[in-house]
Amino acid sequence: MSDLLKSWLGNDIGIHIQNAEKDFANGCLFGQILHQYGMQPDFEKFDNKRTPDAMVNNYTRLQPSLVKLGLQFDTRTANSLMREEPGVALRLLYTLKQNLGQINKDVQKFQHSGRLGKELGATVPVTRALLDAQQHNTHKEKTASNALRFFEENMRNKVDNNNSLMEGMKLRRYMEEMYRQERRADTLTAQEHAEMEATRATFRASQLTKMEQSKNEKGKKLQHDDAVHATLLKHKEELEREELRVELALSEKARRKKLEELSHASLDVSHGIDAFEINMKRLVKGDTGEEISAMHPGRRSGAVEGSPMEHMNKMKSMSVPASKLLEASASYTSSVAAQRAEDVATKREREARRRKVVVEQQQAAELAASKAAEELLVATLAQQSQEELKLAERLWQLRQEKEVMRENRIMREQQYAERREKDWEATLKRESELHKSMKEQYEAQAKVEMEAWKVAEAARAAAKAAKHHTACRDIAWQLVMLAERAVEHRASTGANVPVLEYRRWLAMFTSGDPALGDPVVPHDAAAAAEADEKQRQLARATVEDYLDCAGAWVRTEAQGGPIGSNAHVGEAVSALVVSTTPKVLPSDLPNLPYPLRLAVVGAPFSGKTSIAQDLAKRFKLQLLNVETLVSEAIKASEEYVPPPPAPLLAPTEGQQEVVPEEQQVPEEVPVPPLVVMGRQARESLAQGLDLPDRVAVELLVRAMKAVGDVPPPPPPDPKAKGKGGKHAAAAEAELPPQGFVVDGFPRTEAQAALLEKALTGLNLEQEAGVAAEASRLAPPPLGALPQVTRPLRSGLDAVLVVGLADEAAALKRALGRRVDPATGRVYHVEFDPPPDNNPGLVARLVEVTDTANDAVQIQRRLNSYSSQAVHLDDWLKRFVKLRRPIDGTAAFADVMVSAADAAQGILRAKQAVSSALASVAAAGKAKESAERAAEFAELARGHAEAAARELLSAKKAELAAAALLADAKTKVPDAAATEVLKAQSAAKCAVQLKVAKAAATDAGTYAERAQEAAAAAAEAKSRAESSLGDAEVNASAEEAAKVYAEQAEAARQGAAEAAAKAETARAAAEVAAAEAERIFGAETVAPDATVQLSPAADTAATQQSAAVVPGAEEATMQVPADPVPIPDLLSEALLSEWRSIESTYLEGLTLTFATMAEQHATLVQHFDRVRSSFKQLLLRPDSRASMVSQFQHQFNSIDVDARKLKETKAELVLRAEELRDGLWAVCDRKLDGAEAERTKLAADSFVQDQSVLLGQYFTRVLQIEMDRLFTTKNFLQGYTNARYGILPPTDGSALETVELGPDLMSGVVPPDLKDKLDEKSKTQIQFPAWVTALQAKSPSLMLAFKVALATMANLKTALETQDDVGSSKVSRGKDGGKVAAAKGKDKKSSTPPGIQETPVDAKIKTAIAAEMVEAGGRELAMLEKRLEMLAEQAVASMEFVSESSRLTVEDVGKWMKARYHAECGAVLALDRVIKTAAMAGVPLKNDLRLEDDALIVDEGLKLVPPAPAMPIPAAKERTPPSGMLSTANLSEIAKSFGKVAPDGWMRLSEVAQMMCQFSVFGHLPSGWQGTSLSQMMAALRVFDPTHTTYIDWREVVCSLISATFPAIMRATCADMADQITMLKEADDNHDGLLNLDQWTKVELWFQYKAFMIGSEDDLEAAHAIPLADRQKQAYDRASALKGVLWEMFGGSLPSGPDGSSLINFRTALLYLCPDRDMFMGIKKAFSVASHNISPNARAQAEQVMMVAYPLSSEMGKDIGRSPFDLEAVKGVVSTIYESRKAGALGPAAPSRVSGGKAPPPGKAAAAAAAAAAAAAQAAPAATEIPTITAEQLMYSAGGERLVVQLMHRYQWKDVYVATKMT
Repeated sequence: MSDLLKSWLGNDIGIHIQNAEKDFANGCLFGQILHQYGMQPDFEKFDNKRTPDAMVNNYTRLQPSLVKLGLQFDTRTANSLMREEPGVALRLLYTLKQNLGQINKDVQKFQHSGRLGKELGATVPVTRALLDAQQHNTHKEKTASNALRFFEENMRNKVDNNNSLMEGMKLRRYMEEMYRQERRADTLTAQEHAEMEATRATFRASQLTKMEQSKNEKGKKLQHDDAVHATLLKHKEELEREELRVELALSEKARRKKLEELSHASLDVSHGIDAFEINMKRLVKGDTGEEISAMHPGRRSGAVEGSPMEHMNKMKSMSVPASKLLEASASYTSSVAAQRAEDVATKREREARRRKVVVEQQQAAELAASKAAEELLVATLAQQSQEELKLAERLWQLRQEKEVMRENRIMREQQYAERREKDWEATLKRESELHKSMKEQYEAQAKVEMEAWKVAEAARAAAKAAKHHTACRDIAWQLVMLAERAVEHRASTGANVPVLEYRRWLAMFTSGDPALGDPVVPHDAAAAAEADEKQRQLARATVEDYLDCAGAWVRTEAQGGPIGSNAHVGEAVSALVVSTTPKVLPSDLPNLPYPLRLAVVGAPFSGKTSIAQDLAKRFKLQLLNVETLVSEAIKASEEYVPPPPAPLLAPTEGQQEVVPEEQQVPEEVPVPPLVVMGRQARESLAQGLDLPDRVAVELLVRAMKAVGDVPPPPPPDPKAKGKGGKHAAAAEAELPPQGFVVDGFPRTEAQAALLEKALTGLNLEQEAGVAAEASRLAPPPLGALPQVTRPLRSGLDAVLVVGLADEAAALKRALGRRVDPATGRVYHVEFDPPPDNNPGLVARLVEVTDTANDAVQIQRRLNSYSSQAVHLDDWLKRFVKLRRPIDGTAAFADVMVSAADAAQGILRAKQAVSSALASVAAAGKAKESAERAAEFAELARGHAEAAARELLSAKKAELAAAALLADAKTKVPDAAATEVLKAQSAAKCAVQLKVAKAAATDAGTYAERAQEAAAAAAEAKSRAESSLGDAEVNASAEEAAKVYAEQAEAARQGAAEAAAKAETARAAAEVAAAEAERIFGAETVAPDATVQLSPAADTAATQQSAAVVPGAEEATMQVPADPVPIPDLLSEALLSEWRSIESTYLEGLTLTFATMAEQHATLVQHFDRVRSSFKQLLLRPDSRASMVSQFQHQFNSIDVDARKLKETKAELVLRAEELRDGLWAVCDRKLDGAEAERTKLAADSFVQDQSVLLGQYFTRVLQIEMDRLFTTKNFLQGYTNARYGILPPTDGSALETVELGPDLMSGVVPPDLKDKLDEKSKTQIQFPAWVTALQAKSPSLMLAFKVALATMANLKTALETQDDVGSSKVSRGKDGGKVAAAKGKDKKSSTPPGIQETPVDAKIKTAIAAEMVEAGGRELAMLEKRLEMLAEQAVASMEFVSESSRLTVEDVGKWMKARYHAECGAVLALDRVIKTAAMAGVPLKNDLRLEDDALIVDEGLKLVPPAPAMPIPAAKERTPPSGMLSTANLSEIAKSFGKVAPDGWMRLSEVAQMMCQFSVFGHLPSGWQGTSLSQMMAALRVFDPTHTTYIDWREVVCSLISATFPAIMRATCADMADQITMLKEADDNHDGLLNLDQWTKVELWFQYKAFMIGSEDDLEAAHAIPLADRQKQAYDRASALKGVLWEMFGGSLPSGPDGSSLINFRTALLYLCPDRDMFMGIKKAFSVASHNISPNARAQAEQVMMVAYPLSSEMGKDIGRSPFDLEAVKGVVSTIYESRKAGALGPAAPSRVSGGKAPPPGKAAAAAAAAAAAAAQAAPAATEIPTITAEQLMYSAGGERLVVQLMHRYQWKDVYVATKMT
């Protein structure tokens, strides 16, 4: 800004600005400037804000003032100011300053002359026609208002969202008030919140103090109880010890007793046995002890008489029979047993008697002792004195007191227990309340954060939508401009837009070129650079089309289709790229041979860490967390202490020089990688930056490698076997990790890509770079480039992606975490709440204070995840079977099961791979076994065949030997010799036969083994294939399983083939054995006999012989030359050479095509400018407008009466013809000028100049193609030589001269090509027709094409004749390196000194020549096709230039003629309009203008003002019949009563006085006049049934309303309930209150039922009016009645939050329920209170109370109008409900009472109250709420008083009739 403006604004105006565009954007400062000069009287209405509505308001008020000052101010200028465009505000300020300065001068000059108003009023005329019309009563104010309206409409069209602007302007002060109220409410809320927090903190502190005291008391009590308990336990232990001692003594006594019994029993048995023996001896011997005979008692036993038989018989007769002995023995045994049992029983009885006696004796002794003690005590007491007796009594009392104290202690302990129980319950209740409060706080916080998230998300979506909307709007506008350019081009050229031109327009479109239309982005320097780059990209696209023969360079199938590329060059370049591209070796990648390699990612707070921990625990995995690894690295870097440098070594004896110690440099000790990464992480975090992804990935990969470094567990202890499962569990716990699981990494696509690169070497960027850098001229073969979009294989087994349904779950999970500081246990308020039986836990809980619980961090993490999740998910989907989605919103157990199932599936897949690998190993072993068996079978077959041959040889040898032994004369062999020979031959043959049979047997055995091995291989193959199903879960496992299955199949096939070979060998061995047996059994064998073997044996023999005898072809075969590997340095040099060739070629084409595109754009722009300038020429202003305006002024200036005369009409028609002729003359002059311009355009030399330029551009392209041909040939030569070992010189000498093509741009023909171009020469080349076609267009271009074709012909000849291709010698330098020999005619001088020439092998020379011929021929063929395409394109481009010029000239001529005819037609139409008005004798009412080539009749600009319209009368209310009030009367009465008694209650006399005053003042109809005060009081006394002298004036007004609108009383219960439904729908906050807008919008039943006074629904049939009159009635009486109801009930409630009045719609409807049938009125009231459409609606006690007192029972208590309270009503309702429920009452009475009489009187109110109280005491606590119907209440005994109250309220009273009857 200049100093002049700054001085003017600062000194004169008092405005100091910093940025003119920004400060003047809203227009307020302009208004201030004008206000300073007195030109802006409404400056106080300006709004100094930057909102759109403020700007529109300011500029709308500025526009008239600025226009009066002579400033050109329109909507375009205002829009530029609002957009803060540079320079606009300063220009307007300069103009404003100049005009204001001129006004000051005029004021000073004419301040006493009175001319100031004239000068200011005539500053700027609107239009010429308007000024002329102003002299003939034209309203200037109307014109100014129209101009201002037009300006304001345009301003609002320029600004977005016009509706919101208008609303903002109208509602601005309301919005400000709303903002003030909101700020005040926020302040009050904050204060209340602070007070609440302080109160809560105080309460919490007091509760904590009480809890601490209670805790201390309980601790002391517990210590005392513990001591008492320990004493009791000790006493109990002593008792138990004593009881144990007694039991042991008793058991010892019993044991001794048992031993004694056993000893007695053994003595008894021994005594019995002794007695038995004595008795037996006594029977056998006498008393003397000698044996006595039984037959002869007196004889001794020693004297035996008689024979032995007799003696034996005697003995037998004397012996006792065995049966008797057995019987005697049994009886004795039984007697002994019985005696023993009797003795035992006797002993037991005796012992029992003894014990009983002992016990009795002990009891008797104890009794005697106690009696003695008592007697002694009695005696002692008796002897004591009186004091001793008192002491005894005192002791007795003490005992009693002690017993009482014991009982009290027990009772106190019970009380303490009860108190503890109550305290526990109170503590649990308090804990529950605290938990509830914590949960409410959590829910509120979650709601606030969710609202904040939604607001932020909506803001982001709105910003994104606005951005898209703006971009789409600009793009749509530019699309329109693009379409217009296409239409104009097609109109100008008559053809479609060329591809090159259309691409240029697209580049303009994408770069936002202003030439196309409004730019998408502001056009600045960066945009200009981007536009240049777009132009270069456009040129590159043209080059692509040129190379692909597409777009404008397309070649049809008839022309041969696309040219293609040279496959030989492509293979060469591809080989060089492959050899020079660095490769990632498997040794460089980490080895992670773990069963499980998992990662868990997902949304924030979705449970990733829980899943990772569960997987690590379940599958013995190492849990890897990036944050933990970073912390460890930072800690390691902080704790790292570099080791001291190594000591400097002293010089040894052999060292000559000694380096001083200060100059010695110690060896640097490398820093550990972990420390380096920790330092990098610490530096990044210290700077507030994110952790570099590279550092995170390196730390993670290092941790993955370290998983396998865990030392193995110690070997199990053999002694620990069989000791239980503890040792096994410990051994299992000590197992090394079975893999790893990464928690929450990677989070972004970049991290995932880096991790895959570190694990598998996957580098898609490098692959994409290789693909992008692939040669465009020589594309590689198919499959040579890396497939970037291929399915990928990951280094991880699976990535578990845990998702959440929405952000609300994440917010809740984050905000609901609470931690117990005492235990560290983390709970969640909603998902894992703390237990409710742990007092003090909730009070102890605090929020988790980590960054995850920060609300801002939560929002950021959610936002970051929402923006990164899609990209990461897309990255994971590129990998085969890597991504495993898990629903994080499911139950915790289900989520863990899903994750475990995924891991288990991977383990099964890898187990399947292991099984497949084992199957492959088994199949391989089976294959090897089968092959060995086949080899052994083949050996056995060989042995059998050899044995057969040996057998045949032996037979033949035997016959030969026999022939030799025969006598030569007799021919008879010697018998002895023959026998010996036969014996020897037979033995040898037998041996061979045995060998043959054994070999056949072995072959069979080996064949069987081979079959078994083949079967085993087939079984292993089946097992490998069966493992494919389980391996499908994991990609790497599936791939490995498929490979193993293929290997197993190959092994099976090999085993089968080996088995087949073994079987063949077995069959051959059996044939050989059979043949040997046949030969062995033959007597004679023919001399030429042979062994008949199997064909397989013959084939094998043939193969063996063929292998032994060398073929003759090998000696004569010629071995071709083999290529050799190219050294790396040479490969890089050749690749660099090719890339230089390609870049030079592409850059040259790009620059040339860009220049051609610019030349084409210049051409099109030239013709566009020509067309535009000619159009402007046709549209140049002329004098027609002034002629028409002057004529119109003269035409309307004629008097009205004079217009009716014929002479005047004739004169006007003549003037119209003169005007027509004058206008036609103007058109003729314009046509002549346009024709002269068209002739000048046709003679322009622009076309010839452009054709010459096009010829030069195409010559440049031709030169580029020729240079590429020769450089490609040189590259191929060098590559081919290098492939066959001919290397360039290593000393840097240039032994090879690069050959280039001719210079085509110079236009000079090379000397060696003149003969081929000379038409008279015999060696002239016959050029194709597409070359000669250029003769007429550009001879210089044709010459360039001929030179190029001639050069190509020479090169082709040289290739075909092997000239100048390869080299016959190789020069060898001093260092022995091979270099290529020089080319040229003088080969002797081409070899530099020191280089020796070495001959080249003929095979290499032939191979090089063959490759060069093939590759060079393909290059020449491609170039010839490309030259043909260039020639055709050149001809087409030059024809386009000439055709565009011709069409432009033709179109200009057409426009000129069309314009001339249109202008003449408009003049003719004007002539008709004027003549019509002249003949009609009327003036020209509308403004007539000739604009361009049309006649404009401006109906908006009236030169003659129209007649004013008739006013529309307002609708009035029809006068009602006598006695009925109008809505105006009702409104006045309601307002008057409302002012006097807002609560509703007034004295009866006051209401009567006011009613009499209403009748006097005319607020009541004429029928009410003359009513006295006594009559009025008598009529109103029906509203005071209890004679309290107070009545509710609202009841009176409602009775008057019902008399005027009888349809109100005709409403049913369903109508009232439906009305409640409609009103509740309008109640937004569901509080039962409505504001005025809500009340007005709801339609009441008397509105939609179309009631009208005097209609058929009117009860007063005498006042019916005709239908036509009813239809004419426009006054809406129903809406007016709603207004009356609002005036009655709208002020009865406190104001709302915004200060507006509210109405209780239930109260209003209850006042409208009175009916002629009182019972129906009560039923309607019940329907309103209970919101039920049924006439028998059930209501609760509170609803019955509302029916009895619609407003409130509190208002009528003081005056005695509220005899019932809520408790009394509840008692009545409960009594009726219980009696109806128990069936105590009879059937219900009918719903209507005939004659409208009241029900019969019931019991007294006292009895009802007593019954209600009794029912309340007897009724149990029930959960259901008592309800009754209206009929039950009316026919009940207990509610008689209440029914009377309701009948008085809900029976309609006709006040008017009552006044007439009194």
